[in-house]
Amino acid sequence: MFIHPTKTVSSERSLPLPRSPATAALQYGLLDRREELAVLERLTERLRDRVGSLVCVEGAGGIGKTSLLNAWIAGARDRGLLVARARGGESQERRPWSTTRQLLDSLLAALPQSDRRALQESPAAQALSALSAEECRASGDDAEVSSEIGESLYEVIVSACELSPLALVLDDATWADQVSLRWIRCLAGRIDGLPLMLVTTRRCGDGHETASSLDELALQPGAITLELFPLSPGSVRRLVQDRMGRHADEQFCAACHEACAGNPLLLHELLRVLVKNGVQPYAAQAGRVAELNEHVLGKTIAVRLARQSKAVMAMSRALAVLGDGTRLPVVAALAGLDPFHAQEAAREMRCMGVLAEEELPRFTQPLIRPALFRAMAPGQLAEEHMRAARLLRDHGECSERVAHHLMLTQPTGDEWRIAVLRDAARRAAARGAPATSACYLRQALTEAPAPQAEVSLRAELATLEMLDNPTASAYHFQQELLLRQDAHGRAAAVSGLAVALCTARRTQEAVAALRQVLAELGDSPEDGEWRLRLEAHLVMAAWQDGPSASIGTELVEARAHRSLRGDTPGERAWLAVCALHAQAGHGTAEHARALAGRALRGGMELDGAMVRFFPPLLLSLVAADHPEMAAGWLQRMADHAARRGSGRLSALASFGLGTVAWHSGHVQEGLGHAHATLDVIGRETQERPALPSFAVVANLLLDLGATDRAHDILQIHPTDSLVSDAWARSAYLLAHGRLRLEQGDPGIALAALLECGRYQEAGPLITPAVTRWRSYAALAYAAAGDRASAIDMANRDLELSRRWGTHKAIGVSLRTLGTVTGGQRGLEFLSQAVDMLEHSPARVELAYTLNEFGAACQRLARRDAARSSLQRALVVAEECSAHCLADRVRLTLPLVGGRLRAAKASDARQLTPSERRVAELAAQGRTNREISEALFVTRRTIEIHLTSAYRKLEISGRPELAFALAQSAAPARQDRALPVHGRPPGP
Repeated sequence: MFIHPTKTVSSERSLPLPRSPATAALQYGLLDRREELAVLERLTERLRDRVGSLVCVEGAGGIGKTSLLNAWIAGARDRGLLVARARGGESQERRPWSTTRQLLDSLLAALPQSDRRALQESPAAQALSALSAEECRASGDDAEVSSEIGESLYEVIVSACELSPLALVLDDATWADQVSLRWIRCLAGRIDGLPLMLVTTRRCGDGHETASSLDELALQPGAITLELFPLSPGSVRRLVQDRMGRHADEQFCAACHEACAGNPLLLHELLRVLVKNGVQPYAAQAGRVAELNEHVLGKTIAVRLARQSKAVMAMSRALAVLGDGTRLPVVAALAGLDPFHAQEAAREMRCMGVLAEEELPRFTQPLIRPALFRAMAPGQLAEEHMRAARLLRDHGECSERVAHHLMLTQPTGDEWRIAVLRDAARRAAARGAPATSACYLRQALTEAPAPQAEVSLRAELATLEMLDNPTASAYHFQQELLLRQDAHGRAAAVSGLAVALCTARRTQEAVAALRQVLAELGDSPEDGEWRLRLEAHLVMAAWQDGPSASIGTELVEARAHRSLRGDTPGERAWLAVCALHAQAGHGTAEHARALAGRALRGGMELDGAMVRFFPPLLLSLVAADHPEMAAGWLQRMADHAARRGSGRLSALASFGLGTVAWHSGHVQEGLGHAHATLDVIGRETQERPALPSFAVVANLLLDLGATDRAHDILQIHPTDSLVSDAWARSAYLLAHGRLRLEQGDPGIALAALLECGRYQEAGPLITPAVTRWRSYAALAYAAAGDRASAIDMANRDLELSRRWGTHKAIGVSLRTLGTVTGGQRGLEFLSQAVDMLEHSPARVELAYTLNEFGAACQRLARRDAARSSLQRALVVAEECSAHCLADRVRLTLPLVGGRLRAAKASDARQLTPSERRVAELAAQGRTNREISEALFVTRRTIEIHLTSAYRKLEISGRPELAFALAQSAAPARQDRALPVHGRPPGP
């Protein structure tokens, strides 16, 4: 039970006895909602064990979302649950932190005076309360300021949770401001260990567009979605009988259900009209139900308002146009009323029950607004929106709010409209709403701007849609090219066009466009800079095209002698191309790393055409055995994608982070990033093809041991419908071949892998660090019984790996060669592979190689060496959380006399991934607060993890952490009984 600290409640107090279904349901107006109410009550009970939850209640307008929350809150408050509640409004969408302010005010109001004073005096509450409206708007565009406020608010929530279990309830979240929604989404990821419930409601269905931020909130791990469906015919019958008498006829009740489609709000209004018109609930009058239903809103709500004074009607229409939550003086100005008559009209509307008893005007029912719209002629409504736009502009409202009304009017060509729409587009893009930004820019283009303004508008729109809507982006870039006359402007346009076309798999068009504009450039230094950029784009497009790959390779080799520092965007683009060329088999890993380092000197440019070069450039750092260099850049890319709302860039960053995690031996983290990538690209369409492709993610999942998940992806997305360029198709063929090999079908596997090789060599991509098709092909040859071809293929793979020069690439190639060679000679290669991978950050590859070496020793009857190697393989696999490999080793280890002993209590391998992550940060000297901020969990969670880690490591506190973790991470070499100096151990 929940008891507020300031209350005295008998220990005998418990949940009230359940009423009969009819009594409880009719009391709350909650017919057909008992299951949803029970879910909320069960989650409330879990708060006493500090188990937080996120609940998203969804349903059409009037379906009963608010009624459900009212019923739950009424019971939960009786048990001591502290509830803070806010309601979204359309005016709040453009007022950063407005929804959060409501929650904070509600929280403070719900607390006793003593507790309230303590929180009011907290730095967080004072900082937020002190923000003026203009400062609040500025904070919405400033990520650092928003982050500081958000973190301070988090401290307030944690403090409130220490006083009592807490529920933060956001009704009508569809219209909450985006800054507050982002904070709530972050808070949802940090409720672990807090007695906190986050509950939101949003309207969906009936063509209502849902915000992407709410979709992301509903997709949070562990989130519970309660979707409210229409009332059943039986429930409608009971409500009709309750209102119109028990004698209500079955046919009459069925007509009511059909008319309102099971919507409780519509049913309530319909029954009111039926009773008022003297309709009796008989079968003979069932036809009156449909007749009156057509007028329930238009002839009830709107007409009721029309019967009132002209001031009331004017206020109602003005509020309908401006939206709930608009300040009363602004509504009065649009209605043409002075302050006194506006206040009087608002009072009359409250008496009628159509205006809520709140400071800011708001209709009591969400369906009043569309009813008023239906009573207005389309031309009149458009004119009202135009007047509203001018009024809001004159009152200094933000451009997005003005633009919302301009979107509902006919274009006039006025320059001020274009300026407002452009500014609104920039603001929407800055807050991570690219789709909204694009809508504003498209509307601005309909205003028939002057040629110069149209050029810049198309450039903005095309750049905004470059990755996430490449087909539309390509069209706007092409239109910009037709309008531009200057060579440098055309060069900038064709750079973006090339990225959009390549993203849309139209690489040949990209190659042709780039070559055409390149021919227009002169010999000036500025022309030289643009030539570098366009030639870099040409190389990338040609390599992706396949048949045109030789054009790119010849261009790179012709410029290979140039020494570039990376001081300009063109130089950085060319350095990135050279790094990829080296990675393709024309240089060493260290050379590629040096080129990548110079290319990154000026940082990453992720908002324009230069974005094309950075994802493959960062993955080349991973291929060069420098994942730590790539990780930070990839995280910045992920953060930038989240701020900008770019799904495509987010998918690229997640895939890169997954690859880094795999390379660094963090299998579970890699799986998390792989699934995050799938969440994004799984929503792609034919107009927005998956990038890099489902096949690339399937390869990552195969690396991570998630064979079943990879199989599902490759079955759902066949190659012909998925990929159409050389890179993506070869990725699919590689994944398909690997999967078939894993499933024991070497013939089909080999055919796919050899075809993959033809695509990649035409690319050209021949470095095994990037593409390991030869290793898998060698294994397929061996599985098919062609040992000679297997050895030849493995030797070629090793030769290329040595040319590249990384420990991982050489170690994996040696492992393949040792596996297909077999016998004593094969054991020597496996021994060398182990020694090589000991110096690589690729810990999972080391575990696989130790397992292979142990199996080879077993086949040669070297039980001691096999046992030692398999035991070490198990240790490394468990450290990496490579569960599939660890299970495989556990099956083999007893066959060579190994025992599966439990780890010692002081062994750090007993730590869970979360405990180890916390322990490692604590060992670095970070405070509990710093760790909680870094990992987005509560301080209480940090304390729990540290206490558990101390117990498992058998230490007393922080001073001993670093030594204990180091001891576990570096087991003695002699304990491993591994080969030394390339020689296998004795039998």
